[in-house]
Amino acid sequence: MYTDENYFWGLIAYYLGVLLVCVPTWRLTRVLPGFPLRALVRCATVALLGTPMLAYPDMDYLAPAWGVMLFDAISPTQGDGLLRGFLPLLVVFGLLYVVTVLVWLARRPRQSRSSAAQTLRRDPSFGGGDHRGHSARRD
Repeated sequence: MYTDENYFWGLIAYYLGVLLVCVPTWRLTRVLPGFPLRALVRCATVALLGTPMLAYPDMDYLAPAWGVMLFDAISPTQGDGLLRGFLPLLVVFGLLYVVTVLVWLARRPRQSRSSAAQTLRRDPSFGGGDHRGHSARRD
């Protein structure tokens, strides 16, 4: 049997590995269209890999929820084995996604107003004036 210190250092090593997996995940999801879809994939990855829960109901050791759910599916000791691991994953994913989208929406109007103002200043076709010289197509 492992000691408390062994479980602690194992959990530290696991979460350092999760951080190493999240970096390429962030880079790979940059090609997805739209922030809500990118946030969905990123939050799902963080929630799946990072959600801890008690490994055994009668012990105080933490383990990743996906691992607990997997072991409960392989050797069920109770009837609610998969549900015991799925509920924390669902709650963490839901909260993480809602907070991410709310922060994105709160920051978005300030960025869009300033970028729209810059576009108006740079584009000579906006505003009053003679547009005949700026037309790409001539009749």
